Amino acid sequence: MIKKEDVQKIIKPFLCGLCVILTGCGGASLARTSTFDNTYEEEAEEPVNIYTSSASVIIENVSADNHIVNVYLLDKNKSKTMGYDGRTLVQDKYGSPMTMAQLKAGDLAEITYNAELDRLGTVALSGDAWSYEGVAKYKLDAGNRSVSIGDEIYSLDREVMAFSSERPIEVEEIIRQDVVSFNGKGHNVLSITVDKGHGYLDLVNDEAVLGGWIEIGQTVISQIAPDMYFTVPEGTYSVRLTGEGVEETREVTIERNKETVLDLSDVEVKQPENGTIIFDITPKSATVYVDNEKVETTYPVRVPLGIHKITAEASGYDSLSEYVKVEGNAITVSMNLSQDTVSGNSLASDEKEEDTKGSGNITIEAPKGASVYQDNLYKGIAPVTYSKTPGDHTITLRKEGYITRSYNITVADDDQDVTYSFPELDPENGGISDQYTVSGNSLVKNNTSTVSGNTVSGNRTN
Repeated sequence: MIKKEDVQKIIKPFLCGLCVILTGCGGASLARTSTFDNTYEEEAEEPVNIYTSSASVIIENVSADNHIVNVYLLDKNKSKTMGYDGRTLVQDKYGSPMTMAQLKAGDLAEITYNAELDRLGTVALSGDAWSYEGVAKYKLDAGNRSVSIGDEIYSLDREVMAFSSERPIEVEEIIRQDVVSFNGKGHNVLSITVDKGHGYLDLVNDEAVLGGWIEIGQTVISQIAPDMYFTVPEGTYSVRLTGEGVEETREVTIERNKETVLDLSDVEVKQPENGTIIFDITPKSATVYVDNEKVETTYPVRVPLGIHKITAEASGYDSLSEYVKVEGNAITVSMNLSQDTVSGNSLASDEKEEDTKGSGNITIEAPKGASVYQDNLYKGIAPVTYSKTPGDHTITLRKEGYITRSYNITVADDDQDVTYSFPELDPENGGISDQYTVSGNSLVKNNTSTVSGNTVSGNRTN
């Protein structure tokens, strides 16, 4: 009889051997599988980087709807349109993530892209770029390619770009009333963005306030002359009008590159004690007297009602006097002086040249047919010539059916004549703008349009 202890002595070694065999086979199998997997991973191809091109750029425009970005390649001096998608990496100058919508016109950035597909891989704001935002006090001299910001003077880069309302403009279209942001590297300004621009205020049916005063907020304080056209920073203003028997306040809103018309036909005028004389004297250099008192003829002159003696005189011309009756309404006095003669002969040309020499003139040569305003004062229809006043001035060009444009000029304090030729104005069918008419305290909106401008060209000194 076989004992239970003997059976266990036989089975235990058998079972142990079987486990060793089974464990060894499983380990070998697992080892082969692991080796196969490692070999496969080592032989798999690495992902290919298709964004092999890089560039320093100025952001021109981001279209989120179309998933495209317009950039200006600084090294190639050209603009390029590139696509992007959710995989495009966008970062600020410190490496923190951004969205495409946070990029704005004028930003300086470093990009990687695929030149064949015109697709962006990465966009990062330039780490070595600086920015001054919301600058109101600066001196921009486009002619000398420089700008003063505080105590620092920077150079305008040869390829400097300017933007207003996300559209490219010329640097000359930035006037001294605008609030802007500057972006650059080192001592070079590479882009300028208009943060707060300017629009226009046109006074119509203003006979009741001629010779009076207009205050547009704290921005413009001026005596009112015929055919004035005001360049005003964008914003909402209280307009105060004062004059003989007139004190009116109106609310107006000035929008960028748009015209607001202020209709004053409803101004109530008290019975006047004074009247207004508007002068149209040739030559413009003539000295004018009202009742033997010298007056400034740039603006209308207010005088008591009644009859007054007007005298005009100029070197090289015969003096001329006449009497006018001033009543309630403004009157225009036109006087055309005749050239002086000596023994039946006209003065020698060198004498007449000596009379005009020393002041100098400004000629606005183009765009032909445009109304020309200097610092809100009407100067005539281009080509037009008028006396030169040294200093910084804003030239505004206006023409029916075209977009109004303003430019800054700096006039030297010398005796030389200077001629400016500005670009042709853009027709109103190039885009959408709004013209507003303010009558009383109501606002009526009329459709017109606006498009981008050009640059000042052909300026010369005679």
